[in-house]
Amino acid sequence: MAKKRTRVGFVGLGLMGAPMAQNLLRAGFPVSVWNRTAEKMEPLAAAGAAKAATPAGAARRADFVVVMVADDQALDSVIFGEEGLARGLKRGATLINCSTTSPGISFRAATALRSLAVHYLEAPVLGSTQAARDGRLQLLVGGPQADFEKAKPVLLALGKDVHYVGEVGKGATLNLAFNLLLAAMGQAFAEFFILLRKAGIPFETAMEVLHVGPLDSPTFRLAEQAVVNAGGRPNFYLKHMLKDANLVGDLARQYDVPVPAASAARQVLVAAKNQGRGDDDAAAVIEVMAAWAGVTMRG
Repeated sequence: MAKKRTRVGFVGLGLMGAPMAQNLLRAGFPVSVWNRTAEKMEPLAAAGAAKAATPAGAARRADFVVVMVADDQALDSVIFGEEGLARGLKRGATLINCSTTSPGISFRAATALRSLAVHYLEAPVLGSTQAARDGRLQLLVGGPQADFEKAKPVLLALGKDVHYVGEVGKGATLNLAFNLLLAAMGQAFAEFFILLRKAGIPFETAMEVLHVGPLDSPTFRLAEQAVVNAGGRPNFYLKHMLKDANLVGDLARQYDVPVPAASAARQVLVAAKNQGRGDDDAAAVIEVMAAWAGVTMRG
């Protein structure tokens, strides 16, 4: 008897979601996709995915459904809204939430889906769009360990560095802590760049020193590319970085943790978004800070 193939639904085909769904197809999984903007399904359909008319349609017959959406509100809508995933998920299926969302909505989703005999894992990701294309994302998994073990083949098709963090909420919390660090590093790089520009030190010289020193990191290299190729395709939307900074603030208040660096980074993100930069790369904060300091990005 032929072995039953594991079927996967995928909801949310944005900057990260689309390449993640492509990697599931490359790994040999039958994949059904849904996206609010329907035309984003076409490249996946050309690669062999089935297009669904609704989130519920993407979930029907699926053993696992991966969700990669913008925020808590979007996650709630695609799971519990009209024709949401909850209406299509079969008993025993597993929903894997790869979105950066709050621990609170993970608790609510896991509890509600349990009543439908559906398993829930949170698996937020760390990494750039290039890492998503290459299948090199880091996944931070929270949920029952037995569900994690069962989902491993799907998770490993999305990223080769998969970490089991603990119960529901732990993966989301660790992800937000990393995003706190990311926001602070982005703000520090902006200030580093502006100070150099004011002092007349060539950016290229500073980057040569950075790349061979102890402070070199992929995060700073992405920020460097945002300076060199200003206006290029975003790796991470600024509006999503601001959303993450807001979630970090909520978590910090919950645990009474002072986060002055993250709070300062959030203020610049707010200013940039209010200047219409929400759909630009998060590194647009460098341009905002440069304008405040009266320096140009070039020269």
